[in-house]
Amino acid sequence: MFIREYKQKNKKTGETYVKHKLVASVWTADGPRQKVIMPLGTLTIARIDWKRLAHAIECRITGQQSLLEEHDAELEQLALKLVSNNKLSKGLELQTEEEQNADQSNNSRFIPIDLNSVKLKETRSLGAEMICSKMWEMLGFECILKGQGLSAVEISIARVLIFGRLISPGSERHTIEWFRKRSALQEIPGMSDLRDCGKDRFYNLADVLFSHKDAIEAALYKKEREFFPHSERTIFLYDLTNVHFEGGCLKNTRAKRGHAKNKRTDCPLITLSLVVSDDGMPMCSEIYDGNQSEPATLPEIVERLMRQMYGCQLPFIKPTIAMDKGIATEQNVQWLKENEFHYVVIKREDDRTDYCEMFENGRETFELIGSKKSIYGDDNSVYVQKISHTAELCRVLCISEGKARKEAAIAMNKKDLFLVEIENFERSIQKGTIKNVQKIHDKLQRIIGKHGRRAAKYDISMTIVDEKIIGISVKKKVEDPTPLYGCYVIESTHTDLSAKEIWHLYMTLTRVESAFRSMKETLGMRPLYHKSAGRSEGHLFITVLAYHILATIENILTSQGETRTWESIRTVMSTLVRGTVTARDDNNATYSLRLSGEPEVEHQAIFDKLNISTTPKTIISKIATL
Repeated sequence: MFIREYKQKNKKTGETYVKHKLVASVWTADGPRQKVIMPLGTLTIARIDWKRLAHAIECRITGQQSLLEEHDAELEQLALKLVSNNKLSKGLELQTEEEQNADQSNNSRFIPIDLNSVKLKETRSLGAEMICSKMWEMLGFECILKGQGLSAVEISIARVLIFGRLISPGSERHTIEWFRKRSALQEIPGMSDLRDCGKDRFYNLADVLFSHKDAIEAALYKKEREFFPHSERTIFLYDLTNVHFEGGCLKNTRAKRGHAKNKRTDCPLITLSLVVSDDGMPMCSEIYDGNQSEPATLPEIVERLMRQMYGCQLPFIKPTIAMDKGIATEQNVQWLKENEFHYVVIKREDDRTDYCEMFENGRETFELIGSKKSIYGDDNSVYVQKISHTAELCRVLCISEGKARKEAAIAMNKKDLFLVEIENFERSIQKGTIKNVQKIHDKLQRIIGKHGRRAAKYDISMTIVDEKIIGISVKKKVEDPTPLYGCYVIESTHTDLSAKEIWHLYMTLTRVESAFRSMKETLGMRPLYHKSAGRSEGHLFITVLAYHILATIENILTSQGETRTWESIRTVMSTLVRGTVTARDDNNATYSLRLSGEPEVEHQAIFDKLNISTTPKTIISKIATL
């Protein structure tokens, strides 16, 4: 049922009157028609509240329990008044709420049904939608978006785009198809009717959301801190990633060639930076061109965060910045010092060689802080040693057995391209493919020039027998030092902390790495198909908003002892659906029941941890008599 507005004009005075009626869509022999349920007079409430008022009236008429929240008490009273006036105008007695509840409990209906006629159709997923709706309400998304001037329909479209990324990741086109054909989201209270919305409205809404990006992120940060306050030491974890495009994207000003972190060097890229707190909650994001230099982004993002957190309120405690060596250049570290930020970083400049002797004996002299075995029985021990660097700085020397194994394996599999090319050239000489001395000499010089740094480490000469070149001799000038596999140096301003505490502080960076992994794999952020910069930015921002909900779900479940990720949770909840059951009685009348599945034990356990208690109501209707 829904409310429709009717305008009538007085022919004598020319004055226009506005009336409202409660109507419902019914199926007739001539097709779908709208049936007036009751007149409502002239409503003075906002149009955005019509849907909830219609829901309250429908529940009063049918005797079902209303799903409106406590703050909608005024709408409940108005619904009661409108139903009361209509019943009295028809000479009917209005039941009290206690009588309605008593009737509802005794209103069992027994109808002879032909079991062969029972069918289930139009099944739609419901479980994950209910979880996302709870988080949507908890984080105050509706109020935040309404504060940015979005209409009720636009807020519902935003809900579809964000939920789609969480439940059925894909492009915006895929999200629209999921919403219309596979999801029961339209039936959850609070959603506007989007059946008449074309795909362009969904695409355009992504642009609208991105235009309010900073304000939305600031409001979400403030709301999330109510549920997840900062610990005693505030930590910013900062990193960047990039996403590749499918296609040339020649008119996309954001799409640029650069260093692809997922090895897609054949595609243009766009860059996303993200700051998360030590509990994994996102704080803010920025979008850059695909060839953006990582170190250059740090001052801008930190200054924005300080404005977002504190505004002009002084004094305040500055946070600790944690970042990996891709961003921790000497210039950025100096900027942090000048602006009096605490930091914990592995600098881009390699400081390990200054401590070779200490690393060689580290397994006997350093502090052991972890000695767990992997599932394959490999040793994953970590050893640390704190040393003073200056009065304000300290360094922690670290040896990781797991990291050492990984780096050794990479080095073993990594071929020296200079030596490979020399070997191929020598093979050509021996086969007689190239014989001219001058040509051999010129080709050798080109190879040396191509691999200048690597070639400089070798003495290279041609092997000549009987005035013929039969090969090339390559000898290393100086043997490489013992590789420091698994060794690294953490630098920090927290001189008051122990080596173990500083190491744990730096290892929180895995939170931002986990965030990027979730966005790319769980939320389907890559690849990008949009050909314009604006649509690309909207796609990434929708993913960031979806990650706000994902991180909230996982943090709440973790606090309840649940260790599964959102990807596992949504797989479990995919079996909770909503569907339509139809059946025919002994008079050939067909009945339709639109109902939700009963939560199983595993579903209910997740609902209990997230404090979810209601499902969309059952709708019973008589379709037709044959």
